[in-house]
Amino acid sequence: MSSLIVFGFFCVSGGCRVPSLKPGSVSNSCYTCYDTAIHASAGNSLQAEIIVEGVFSDAVIADHSVVFVVGKAYLPSAAACERGLLEAMYFVPLPGDPSCDVYEFILPQWTAAFVLGLGRVTSSFASHDDGRHNSISVSCSDYVWDGKMSSKLICSFEDDLLPSYNISSFPRNSLVQFFGVIKNVVSTGGMTIDVKNIVTDVDRVSALGKHKVPPTTDEYVLSVFGVTLPSSLS
Repeated sequence: MSSLIVFGFFCVSGGCRVPSLKPGSVSNSCYTCYDTAIHASAGNSLQAEIIVEGVFSDAVIADHSVVFVVGKAYLPSAAACERGLLEAMYFVPLPGDPSCDVYEFILPQWTAAFVLGLGRVTSSFASHDDGRHNSISVSCSDYVWDGKMSSKLICSFEDDLLPSYNISSFPRNSLVQFFGVIKNVVSTGGMTIDVKNIVTDVDRVSALGKHKVPPTTDEYVLSVFGVTLPSSLS
């Protein structure tokens, strides 16, 4: 059980279509691929590609358009030259004409991407020298563009997050669910996540009935924006 979802606002360009090779797919189905960058709050970024499933009659949006994307993600952890990959589940272009001078003034000012992950702890809990921050390494995987891809992330959080969960350690190989914003793109490969919420030992506490199984991706992302689905749809 593992998952990695990235969502936020992305500037896209270079849209092109690639035929879909999925078994059973209709003849006119395709992927539209866009170049983009995944931005961190520190100001740096990772070059990436967004893939949108559709049909050949779908319009390719204009270069430099900004879209809101929720997508299954691969974030490279080893090679600094490797590109990230997002397979969009939601792809919503913002209104406006990117060729107009006023376009940038109506766009959201927040550029850093958010992350929702479910994965296994791969390193021991570590306290930083500043006395305020702690970190663990987490391995998440998801099926992105028909292949299972694994990402290794550094989850960083402040001390004041710990008492909320009465946590003193994170056992290796335990399952954690976390939510945060991409804080930094490491020059040698990998990303640091500024974690704002974390649930530890998810598999154990779920089995004991002491905690609900983590919500689906759609439920969680909608809840972040204060949207509750009617019971007939959830």
